[in-house]
Order: sequence, then C-alpha cells, then structure tokens
Amino acid sequence: MLAMLAITGCSGTIGLYHHIEGGAIAQSRAAPPGADAPYPNLANVPPEPAALPAGTQAAIAAQSHGAAPGISAPSPGALAGLAIPSAPPPPPGVAEPAQTDNAAAPPQMPAATPPSPAAAPPLSIAFPPGTAILPHAMLAPIAAFAAKRGAASVIAGGFGDDQSLTLAIARARRIADALTADGVPASAIRLTAAPSGSGGFAQLVY
Repeated sequence: MLAMLAITGCSGTIGLYHHIEGGAIAQSRAAPPGADAPYPNLANVPPEPAALPAGTQAAIAAQSHGAAPGISAPSPGALAGLAIPSAPPPPPGVAEPAQTDNAAAPPQMPAATPPSPAAAPPLSIAFPPGTAILPHAMLAPIAAFAAKRGAASVIAGGFGDDQSLTLAIARARRIADALTADGVPASAIRLTAAPSGSGGFAQLVY
C-alpha cells in the first residue's frame, strides 16, 4: 500500500508540475499566415483579357514553328546604317593586317608525298636442332615474306645452336635457296651467320 501511494503521489506531483510548467506543447502556437489580413475584395480582381483577333494565334504559331523558331524578323529601322563585317575581328593582342587593294593569294600547300610502304618485320625461321633441314611449314611464311620484298635487299641469317659456324652458314644458305625459289634474285640476298643462337631469319634492307 505504501508503494502504491508513493507511485500515485509521484505521478500526481509530476503531472501537476507539467501542467503548471507548460512546455513546448502547452505554448501558444503562431497564427497561420494571412490570418490577420482583411477579407479579399472582389472589386480588385482584374477584368478578363480581351480575345485575340482572328488569325493572330495562327500567325504566332507559324512564326514559332518557322525556319527560326521563336525569333522574329529584324526591324528594318534597327538595321539602318549598320555594316556587317566580312571577317571576324583579330584576337586580343594580335595586330590587324593592313588592308590592300589586291588580296594576297593564299599560300600554296606543298604536294603531299605518297606514304612509303610499311616495312615487313623480320621473319624468324625455325630449324630442327643440329640440322640445316628447312621444315616444310616454313615454306609458306618465306614465300609470303618474299612477296613483300619489292625492290629491297634481303639478309638471310643463320645461327649454329652454340655448336659451330658451319651449321650457321648452312642454315643461311638454305634460307637463301628458299628465297631464290620464290623469285628473289640471288644478287639481292646477303648472307650472315653466327655460331650462337638457334634457327635463322630473313630481313628486308631498304
């Protein structure tokens, strides 16, 4: 009973305190906008605008959908006495060239030189280890390489698999024979050999 009386007393005391204090909820609210304004007078309402003459709306629509939508034709009086320049003014800091009676002829551009054909990349040629036998699979790449030669010379090189210069020379000669069979003159082929390395190559020289 004492606990219930204590809770009831606290609740009544807190409620009474909040009732006396008020708080944000108990404060008076601000009046809504226009609450103190006088009642509107219907005599101040502007009259209804007059209707457009017949055809005016169609003319406005034709102007807004014409070649230059939304742009009216210039007034002749506004353009009187105005001269339209033939060229834009020079940028700031650049002196305007002197006007002459005879216009200078435009500078002649040099004739464009035709681009030179792209050089074919070197062709790597594989040989079986320790032999100068040209594999059958390398015949087609060598033929395609010879077709791109044009008037250039060709270097046919061979490597000796770290054995001897004799194998390297034999491989270079075998590549030269394949190029000659594909139409490359023997006078346009130069041989080179090195004992270190594997396989061989063909390279164009312009």
